[in-house]
Amino acid sequence: MAIHVAGALITSDQTTHSTRSVGQGGWVVSWLPGRTLTTQQAVAAIQLAEAVGPLTELARCLGVPPCEATGKAMLDFRPVDALSVPVSKVRGS
Repeated sequence: MAIHVAGALITSDQTTHSTRSVGQGGWVVSWLPGRTLTTQQAVAAIQLAEAVGPLTELARCLGVPPCEATGKAMLDFRPVDALSVPVSKVRGS
């Protein structure tokens, strides 16, 4: 993942999304129109956009939409043993 800051643009070789400077330290990101961000936020937005491709592939392997996979991974903090699934059911017995 390589993020490039070149003058008034922040781009990446991993995504088609980009940011552009709107002056006075403000940046607008292609996937967050209408919001003005700091430089740090703009770089974070590009990093997040870079992560979409790999996350989409992982979600596809699981057979779930990327938003669902990401949301569940972030919010569903139950340990596996707390799910009360008998081992015989998991093994298909």
